This record gives sequence, C-alpha cells and structure tokens, in this order.
Amino acid sequence: MLALDVSSLKMQFPGLAAPVLSIDRLHLPAGGRLAITGASGSGKSTFVNAITGLEDVRDGSVSWSGTEITRLSAGRRDAFRARNIGLVMQDFHLFPGLSAFENVVLPVKLSRRLTPDERARALHLLSVTGIARPQQKIETLSRGEMQRVAVARALLSRPGVVVADEPTASLDRQAGNEVAELLLQLAAEEGTTLVVVTHDAALAERLGRHINLASGRIEEDSQEVAAQ
Repeated sequence: MLALDVSSLKMQFPGLAAPVLSIDRLHLPAGGRLAITGASGSGKSTFVNAITGLEDVRDGSVSWSGTEITRLSAGRRDAFRARNIGLVMQDFHLFPGLSAFENVVLPVKLSRRLTPDERARALHLLSVTGIARPQQKIETLSRGEMQRVAVARALLSRPGVVVADEPTASLDRQAGNEVAELLLQLAAEEGTTLVVVTHDAALAERLGRHINLASGRIEEDSQEVAAQ
C-alpha cells in the first residue's frame, strides 16, 4: 500500500492564463479509496498524469509514501511507476495480435525475462477476472473482457496503488458494473490503494471518499464534509 500526499500542486499549459490544475493539499492514506469526479475539462486526467508521473510537474509536490516523484527524472519516474503503480485506462491500451496472456505480461517482458512466478500470477489473475481462454487474441474479446485483461495487467507486479481513469466509461452498464465490482474486490484482496476517475456516481459512492474537481481545483471533498 502507498499513501498519497499532494502539496501546492499547480499545472499550467502554454497559451492558457489559468492553471489547469491547482491543488493546495490532498492526503490519501495507504490502502485508501478515492474517487475523482468532475465535468469534462475539470482537470481529472491532468490529475492522473500528475500523480502517476506521466507528466512533469514543475510547481508543487506529489509524494507516494515519502517518495517525491516530482523530484525524479523522467526515467526514474517511469521506473517508479512500473514498480509501484498499476494503471487502468479507459482505452485499455492493449495490443492487437497478442493474446490476453501476452498483453498482461508485456510490460514485464519489455524490460526483462518473465519469471515462472509472474507467469503463474498472470494466469491466476486472468482466471479470477473471468478470462477463460488466456491464449485468445485480444481483438476477439468483448470490450468488457478487454477491460478485465487491463485490470489483470495492472495488478501483475503487485503495485502499491492502482489508478484507474474512467475504467467503465466505454462499457455498457452490465459490463461496467462487473468491472467496477472487480476493481473493488481485487484492490481489497491485494491490499492496494485505489484511485478512480469516474463519471459513474454509483462507483464513486462505493469508493467511499470522493473529491469533485472544477476548473482544476477541489470544489468538494466528501471527507471534509463528513468531518463538519
């Protein structure tokens, strides 16, 4: 499990007068669950990119259990993310022509030889996510099955945190509900911190704490409301 601490975070894009993200302070304890909500353009995806190190943060601090990723070089951020953060994206980022199993293990195989334990874990994760034929080509799966493969891939390296960006947005209601249930169940079983960007009010409610972004700022934090 990893704890998230954000301090004085500000991100601004060239040509825009106002920052696209401006967060004074945010703490999520290790093992916590957090939903990020907000209208399109509110800064949700920028927030994901900042806390996962996908974008360079020049103003402010993002730390995971004491590791300040905003002070790391791009290469060291990539290495930290590979070791510690499982990403589940709306568009899956799976590779056609490869099987479900090959997609799950691809991030590992790009950097080193796959171990027997990792192979066994990949097959186990595909099984528990409901993929009965791990050697089936990814393009022959349904969209719901593809997202399940993406969840299995995110968990392969036993990350301390899983960050999911709109994991149910491109799925029908039934498949979306199934993937949401899967994320919550596996995060609890694996003991990972879980951050989910979502428009799904039911999923946000199940995560417990949620923050709503507006114009890049935290407009509402359910934890603060509950404390009042």
